[in-house]
Amino acid sequence: MIELDSNIFVETEYLGSNNSIVCTPAGLVLIDSPHRPSDALRWRRVAEAAGETVYLINTDHHIDHTMGNYFLPGHIVSHARSRRMLAEKAPSRQYVDDLLDVIDPAGRRYMGGWSQRLPSITYHTRMELALGGLTFEITHVPGHTPNNSLIWLPQQQVLFTGDLVCELGLPAFIEANVYACLDAIRLIEKMPVRHLVPGHGQVCGLAEARRFREWIEGLLAEVETRLDRGLTREQIMDEVSYEDRIHAAMGGSAGYPQHLMDKFMRNSIGAIHDDILARRAGVSTESWLA
Repeated sequence: MIELDSNIFVETEYLGSNNSIVCTPAGLVLIDSPHRPSDALRWRRVAEAAGETVYLINTDHHIDHTMGNYFLPGHIVSHARSRRMLAEKAPSRQYVDDLLDVIDPAGRRYMGGWSQRLPSITYHTRMELALGGLTFEITHVPGHTPNNSLIWLPQQQVLFTGDLVCELGLPAFIEANVYACLDAIRLIEKMPVRHLVPGHGQVCGLAEARRFREWIEGLLAEVETRLDRGLTREQIMDEVSYEDRIHAAMGGSAGYPQHLMDKFMRNSIGAIHDDILARRAGVSTESWLA
């Protein structure tokens, strides 16, 4: 765990999203929850030692950011669409159990009463949370999903990006729009950021955000080049790949099954292919948000 400032702590070694605690005189704000039940219970103990949790903010709806909601206290805050996705399109319990058999078999014993704990506070465009003299500016910035939340602490110039930036490597693009991803990172690059807490990987700065944008631009160029050569969607999905570091083993935890990582990567290339065709056909990014 990293002590970023005297009141901000970030765990970067859990399998799944980075998890953060911001301490204020009036209580704690947590950002994203651990993926594995075993880690979520450890994280709860860390939080309880620091104070009373008032809010837990989810940066998107994906299981690696939200599965631990059940095990953590506090009012959950998210974009309205994140809540809707969790309520209507969350992974099945069978998918969750099969995944835990690989990534956290010991944690299965904590899942008897598990259910998806939904956000109770939502917003659409922008909101501010004020707690203990700190202001948390939460903004809807789509990219990795249509419902990503960017969390900015202006007093300390600390930015929590969720998967809009991943220092560790390229994420899945299955629910993303690649052009919205690039727009989001360009927006971030203009901010007066002192510390950037990414969705996955080490706490970093704007140089790493720029590098992440360049990784995406390189992948986009690979797909575009093959599309211009006349390759089909399936052929491009066969030819273009990238290393999945997001779902790989880390922090003493086994990674996702290889067949799932392969599926995420192939479907990501297919999604980028579709984004290119939509852009060339004049379809606006806003249609992806509908």
